[in-house]
Amino acid sequence: MTTEPIICRPTRDTFVRFGIVLLAFFGFGLYFFYDGAVGYRKANEVYFSYQAFARLGNMASNTGTWDSTQASHPLIPAKQVDGEWMIDGKYPLPANCAAVLSTPPEAADYAAMRRSWADCWTAYTARMHFPVKPAEHAYDTAAIREQWLAGAICMLISGIIIFLALRTRSRIMALEGELVTAAGQQFHTSDISRLDLRQWGKGYKGVAYATVNGRRIRMDGMTYGGFDPDANQPAEQFMQALLARYKGEILEYEQKDNQKN
Repeated sequence: MTTEPIICRPTRDTFVRFGIVLLAFFGFGLYFFYDGAVGYRKANEVYFSYQAFARLGNMASNTGTWDSTQASHPLIPAKQVDGEWMIDGKYPLPANCAAVLSTPPEAADYAAMRRSWADCWTAYTARMHFPVKPAEHAYDTAAIREQWLAGAICMLISGIIIFLALRTRSRIMALEGELVTAAGQQFHTSDISRLDLRQWGKGYKGVAYATVNGRRIRMDGMTYGGFDPDANQPAEQFMQALLARYKGEILEYEQKDNQKN
């Protein structure tokens, strides 16, 4: 029986997994915040501009309905609500939305709009760097609030991931004589009343549970050291040394297979 301390530190793969999940949630959070602050308002501008082009195109095709002073009218009828341009009081637009001040020349050209308002729309979108195809619907203030809420939730989860990564970095899983360190707690092998190894072996999760004074304490070989017996990784050395010292009740991996039958 070895008496040398066995210390299992967090593996590099553990922090790679933390990093991937963190980047995903942080990225989604930024994406939601962008839509809440900018994206949905721009989408509304494109959507209502397209509707206006279609309406003016129909007017140009029907003799007598075109207003020759159209260029002096706004393309999008909007009003300011609490300092923000809105349509019907619930569809926000960008603060620099020029279409609420006047009709762009592409839509004010009667002859061109009469020939093909779709071509005029294409020319307008090219100049404004808008997508030719608008969104299927406009986004109201409730939808924008949802984006801010979703972004906040993603950032909260990102903060939790950072906390867990820092906590993991500060912890070890170790066996020093009869003293066991796991899950931020220390206890002696004599304090263990049961070892649950049903998720430990190769092909499993590398997780074992020690029952100590009625509490289950997690021993995570995947996170700390690695548990591959073929590579003689630290967590597997830890477990073999622990089993050499412990003589109490053990739930083996084979029992898990038997329970399935």
